[in-house]
Amino acid sequence: MRIAVVSHIAIDHIQSSGVNTITVGGPPCYGGLMIKSLSHDMNLVTKIGKDFNYKDVLSKKGLIISDNCISDKPTTRFKIVINGNKRKFFLLARCADITIDDFDVDSDACIISPIINEISSDVVSKISKRTNFTFIDPQGFIRKVRDDGYCYIDKTIMDFTKLNIDAIKIDREEAFALTGLYSTDALYKLPVKTVIMTVDNRTLMMHNQHLYEITTDVIHNKDSTGAGDILAGAYTSAFVQTNDAQWALSYGVAASVTALRTNKLGIEKIPLRKDVEEYASTLYNRIRTVTT
Repeated sequence: MRIAVVSHIAIDHIQSSGVNTITVGGPPCYGGLMIKSLSHDMNLVTKIGKDFNYKDVLSKKGLIISDNCISDKPTTRFKIVINGNKRKFFLLARCADITIDDFDVDSDACIISPIINEISSDVVSKISKRTNFTFIDPQGFIRKVRDDGYCYIDKTIMDFTKLNIDAIKIDREEAFALTGLYSTDALYKLPVKTVIMTVDNRTLMMHNQHLYEITTDVIHNKDSTGAGDILAGAYTSAFVQTNDAQWALSYGVAASVTALRTNKLGIEKIPLRKDVEEYASTLYNRIRTVTT
């Protein structure tokens, strides 16, 4: 099983509880390492600058970055200020766009998760035609940047009917930006076969017009960065292997929550396969069908 992750790798400058930490991040790291932890092969489709000095760190964990990924532009960097459960993002640098020419790999599935508009809708459409399953996290499509670097989510029009997307993951803010609606109404409006939405300790999934819900314990973690990417990596891994959306949802939520329970920073929070599978079995029995 081979899964591609398409997105910028980022260097995150995390400020939390008076402590400053610099760590490598972005969906290729969090989602990619989750896929590797689950014993699947993965391909990185990304861009980094010549200033990137984490290649050896990632290589030791099984993530190999080819020289074709190196750009003359600096590696994408964010300052992430964490205050309780709230996070503020500031863009410090942005690497080059990812084009269809960068996607020269054969994959059973693909996770497309831009973080700062580095992937165009046209590229998404072309990539989705080259793989059997496409999972998208739209955060980077709807993220805007002020002159001072502050990042915010703003209303964005995306024509999903042209993108050939199989599954999408959103939170309440992203749902409103894409549909103008909150809660379950947004799930019905997005024309995608599977829509996953996280709301605090609840994860909702609209699949084939059936609505499912998993509720977990609330996790207060000093750094939740990457939790959504971990969910995406685990969900995609499980779905392409079993074609069971409910099991994949259990697997994705289990991976995300297990990662948060480590209470570790950055990519050190990636959970072990055995821990994910054990918790996923518990969550699978908790899934309930929601009637509206």
